[in-house]
This record gives sequence, C-alpha cells and structure tokens, in this order.
Amino acid sequence: MSIRKSSWTNIQGHRVEEAARTYKYEERHFHRESKSQQAQLQSKHQHGFRKDVKTPIGHRLT
Repeated sequence: MSIRKSSWTNIQGHRVEEAARTYKYEERHFHRESKSQQAQLQSKHQHGFRKDVKTPIGHRLT
C-alpha cells in the first residue's frame, strides 16, 4: 500500500494541486523470467528480427 501526499497552491482564488509524491513501503522487484527466456532460445522458431536485413513486404505483419 502506498501513501500519496499532495501539495496545493492558490491560483487566482482556485485551489490547484501543485505536486504529488507517492511514498511506498515495499521495494518493487522485477525478476527475470529465466526459464521462459531459455525456452525461447532453445525452440526451433526464430524470435525477434534482424535489424541489418530488410524484411520483404510479403512477410511483414500489418
């Protein structure tokens, strides 16, 4: 759960939010999906594309 604290200011008599800051208790971890990455590399299908070779228009997806 996070806490959001805002700072406010008055502009021509109207209350306007100037800035907001979010405080988070827990760290966010983004673990790599190593098993699925290894499975992609070992599969028979080619993943991604080569940037140094132009793909023919018939093979492109629209």
